[in-house]
Amino acid sequence: MTEKAPQMVPVPISEFVSGATVPVDLFVKLGEDKFILVAKKDSKTARDQLETYESKAVFYIWVKKGDYSTLVKSNLTIAGIIVRHESLDTKQKTHVLTNAAGQVFRQLDEMGINMEAYAQAKQIVDATICLAEGHKDLSELFAALSDVSDHLLKHSMAVCAVSTLIAQTMKWDSRATIEKIALGALLHDIGKKALPADLLNKPKAKMTHEETQIYESHTFKGMQMLLGLGIVPDDVIAIVYEHHENALGMGFPRKLRNLKMHPLARIVALANEFVDLVMANPNCAAPKTPREALITIETTMGQPFAKDVFKALTHVVTKAYLEGAA
Repeated sequence: MTEKAPQMVPVPISEFVSGATVPVDLFVKLGEDKFILVAKKDSKTARDQLETYESKAVFYIWVKKGDYSTLVKSNLTIAGIIVRHESLDTKQKTHVLTNAAGQVFRQLDEMGINMEAYAQAKQIVDATICLAEGHKDLSELFAALSDVSDHLLKHSMAVCAVSTLIAQTMKWDSRATIEKIALGALLHDIGKKALPADLLNKPKAKMTHEETQIYESHTFKGMQMLLGLGIVPDDVIAIVYEHHENALGMGFPRKLRNLKMHPLARIVALANEFVDLVMANPNCAAPKTPREALITIETTMGQPFAKDVFKALTHVVTKAYLEGAA
């Protein structure tokens, strides 16, 4: 069966789990606007079929744009179950979770932030908190995320996990508070989706003054996006707006000092900087180990973050190192 479908969304074949029931029709692209149906709704995926496509350099399966949200919902449910499966390791759980999160981020690209995407982001947060709670080694977590090709997704997932661990170490036991921190961390860079891709791939040190101003506007743009929904908690919006502030008042957009910063934003601000040091990005071509990142923040940068938050992160890193060495 061949049909024209003007609005289709590509999904990497690697994101499909063999043997899973697909809730929507799946297509392979034949030409500019031509697609062939390869799997009907409610059928099961087969690993050999997926590998056959990949062997022919077909790396994407396509779904109708109107069906994409249904696929995302299904995969979020699967991810939530798998992350809680005790027999699977961190890498396997992270792979499934980041695939599901990637689909949510793709939906943000295709359709923008809306109530449905926000609800799905909350599901990702719930699963990420569960993953972080069961972690054994921070390096293992970062290694598991290293295969993710989308830098914004990889960075956001890592900041979400690290922020969760910091908050738990600080004895912030309220589940509602942890969820707000994790959600703000996951969405902290959502404003970057409104910026030119070439600017995001440019080291900040090489940006012109005008480019720097555009780049730094992502905190305000992110805040505006979430305010537009009308249901996002103020705490989450504050995290998104203030995640580049620091205790010394040398951040942006408002150069707030520690006491003026939102308490939850202090956690995400440090987690954001820490992740930028341990995962490759335009501003860090040679990633550091978690312990090296701590030293860099403390000595090279002069530890410009809240002392209690930095102490908690140090404990997280040290505990992970000792457990990994045991």
